[in-house]
Amino acid sequence: MMFRTTAATASAVILFAASSLAAHAETAQPDGQWRANPITLSTLLQDGYKIVAVVSGAHGSAGSADTIFVQRDQSAFKCIDPSQSDAKTKAACFELVQPSGAASESK
Repeated sequence: MMFRTTAATASAVILFAASSLAAHAETAQPDGQWRANPITLSTLLQDGYKIVAVVSGAHGSAGSADTIFVQRDQSAFKCIDPSQSDAKTKAACFELVQPSGAASESK
């Protein structure tokens, strides 16, 4: 059985966040590691998820947005919060999942 410290897991999420920031368009695809989820950031925080990283920056043609990564135990979400000036784009959350076709990790 593997035990991970919260700090080590948070570091892994932050490292992954930095590497995936430029690929937001690909993360919403069904074979990606991020699956769209109707849950809100507020609900996640109320359910005990903790913010482990916030990345601010450009979000393609949609303008600027903050990407907030939250985690609880072995579950992680990223929520994209568009800038206040971009009223057309809604906030969206994505759950980290095993990519389709990936082999299961043995424990």
